Amino acid sequence: MKKYIYRRILFGLLFMNCIVLSLLFIRYCEKKLPSSIQLTVGEKGKFQYDIPVIGEIEHQKINLNKPFTISKNSVGKYQINTKLFGAIPLKKINVNVVKETKVIPSGKMIGVYVETNGILVLDTDTVTGIDQVNHKPAEGKIRKNDYILKVNDKEINTKAELIQRINDSEGESIHLKIKRNHENLTVRVTPVKSYKDGQYKLGIWVRDNTQGIGTLTFTSGKQFGGLGHGIYDIDTGSKMQIKGGYLITPSIDTIKKGKNGSPGEIVGSIYYKEADFIGVISKNTSYGIFGQLQKKESQKSYPIGYKQDIKKGKAQIVSYISGERKVYQIEITNIDQSNHDVLKGIEVKIVDPELLKLTNGIIQGMSGSPVLQNGKFIGAITHVFVNDPTRGYGVFAETMLEKNQ
Repeated sequence: MKKYIYRRILFGLLFMNCIVLSLLFIRYCEKKLPSSIQLTVGEKGKFQYDIPVIGEIEHQKINLNKPFTISKNSVGKYQINTKLFGAIPLKKINVNVVKETKVIPSGKMIGVYVETNGILVLDTDTVTGIDQVNHKPAEGKIRKNDYILKVNDKEINTKAELIQRINDSEGESIHLKIKRNHENLTVRVTPVKSYKDGQYKLGIWVRDNTQGIGTLTFTSGKQFGGLGHGIYDIDTGSKMQIKGGYLITPSIDTIKKGKNGSPGEIVGSIYYKEADFIGVISKNTSYGIFGQLQKKESQKSYPIGYKQDIKKGKAQIVSYISGERKVYQIEITNIDQSNHDVLKGIEVKIVDPELLKLTNGIIQGMSGSPVLQNGKFIGAITHVFVNDPTRGYGVFAETMLEKNQ
């Protein structure tokens, strides 16, 4: 009897292990497949995913475990339905066929200044009132990452305007229109007169703009894309909602080299002189900033290299970090087409002796540096490995262009 029970337990454990391993294998295969494929009209896209999956596109079956090609002669959208072993449904791959696109990879250092769309709340705090008691007027009403749009139905655009409107209340309750997670709300708050300076306060820390230095990735006519990732608030960690901003020619003071555990950075200044303005920022997305330049660039244009065009091995980045336009040698060490984290689709290693001598690798401010391979623009630098400044990640060029549409 005991042996019988023991065997049943063993068979049960074996069965559970088989289920877990099967689920892990299915998950592995799903991650190997991209969510989307971009193709240029008339070109043959070559693919191989090395997993036992059968796909079907327009009633044509393809074996994804072997090399295969897809080619279309007209712009359009298609779909590949995939099945593991030809039986277990996996995921649908969207195929977008587009006209050939060329852009100018830039690499220029840019000063970035943006204004928030409303007044961003960084955090809430206590206010010591004239009664010398600590009050929390914003508690339960205003939250970190809220955007204050109006005070008593009057629009506000700057932190100074918000402070003035609060003081004008003379302690009477005010109505704030706020934006929270894309939803507009109205809250009622009563300011407290501060014991410290006699000013009326809501007990909130706020911001209405931010600035920094980064890299211009590409231009197309007067349109541009830069940074390779969005602008995030340093205090809240959230992507900033902006109403607009400017590209400005920065003054680079020093280059702080990166080292293990401490990313380096480009240290510089931004001066708000009309002669230094380069362009206008209209969008802050997770995949970069976009807008319009005052004048076109005149460098050589390159066709877009899509995910399937990228290979491990030699590649280049373009940068003006030395003060002039230079192309530096890198190696692509890994490619992740799964869309699990598109900002880390390309893994790179800096190997150029000149750039290593200048920066020790990738430093803050180089985000957006365009990546080239085999005569095509394939992506932009986005992150550095904290423990190894010679290594970092990049976003696919097709992702930046797609998100700017």
